[in-house]
Amino acid sequence: MEKAKKSAIIGFGGMGQRHYDVYQRLGVEVTAICEWYPEKVQKTLPDFSKERVYRDLKTLLAKHGDLAIASITTNAPTHAEATIACSEAGIPNVLCEKPMTTNLRDAQRMIEKCQENRTRLAVNHIRRWSPNHLKLRSLIRDSLIGRVRHFYLSHGSVGLGNNGVHFFDNMRFYAESEPLWVIGFLDKTGTPSTRGPQFKDPGAFGILLFENGIRAFVDTSEDAGVRHAFEIVGEYGRVVIEEWGDDWRVCARKPEDRQRPLTYYIAAMPQVPFELEVKFDIPELTLRAIRELLSGDSISCAGEDGKKALEMAMAFHVSEEQGNQKVFFPLSGEALAKDVPFA
Repeated sequence: MEKAKKSAIIGFGGMGQRHYDVYQRLGVEVTAICEWYPEKVQKTLPDFSKERVYRDLKTLLAKHGDLAIASITTNAPTHAEATIACSEAGIPNVLCEKPMTTNLRDAQRMIEKCQENRTRLAVNHIRRWSPNHLKLRSLIRDSLIGRVRHFYLSHGSVGLGNNGVHFFDNMRFYAESEPLWVIGFLDKTGTPSTRGPQFKDPGAFGILLFENGIRAFVDTSEDAGVRHAFEIVGEYGRVVIEEWGDDWRVCARKPEDRQRPLTYYIAAMPQVPFELEVKFDIPELTLRAIRELLSGDSISCAGEDGKKALEMAMAFHVSEEQGNQKVFFPLSGEALAKDVPFA
């Protein structure tokens, strides 16, 4: 990586600090940081020049015209305007944190503005850059567990915007198909957001159907506090992924038992060895995303992917408003303007 490349970080909370560390590892200079509370930067990076910390993004962009990349690590309500401002300023690469934004119209604006300005836009759904997920998808394509039939996500007390969108993107990644419809139910518990009362991101449960027939069962309700488990079920086996413990379990019928009818459900499913390429490490996966952007390679999770993950979350809200009715994709009309203040 060329040390001459320069970057800016927009927002210096926990995620912004992770991005800073990643740029250091890549040898990319962070020449400017935009943060509403400059003292946060000074406390974390006492040696970082105060003159290069800005409360106003326009001022930062006016003074730093040689940036190769910007990381958008603010909260979701400001993602759209920050991304568009960086694109309009001529920054060639932008990595936006998830969720992409808080409504679909803004997501489309981000995509269109970046296309107009020839800005390479990526959304940091980190699993797209995971060697483990890439390896598993390749094995599933080779009939590791037969054709995928359904997904199951269990993730206690997290919102659809904060974490749900990660797994909606992961479902699209493995389904290699687009969602057809959703029936969703929002959790009414009203658990306060840990990031402040201005943010609202309820949990939910529901069912999704993909165009190729794969079903997805989702539960991020607020009456449980458990780490996420993501399950992929095929005709002849299943994969259970519990990433925080680097626990990936693959079980499948033996080849001779795949000739038996599916109704022979007592067929043994011995564990299939699956060696992880890397441990689950959010900064490492972010590093891979940034390195890909700067390399000019094809983007693994582009703006359109971020928008579609957001649309799946929004569809749960729309279904709830419509009395938990089936809602078809793509969303249209008033649903495009619906705004949810995700953190």
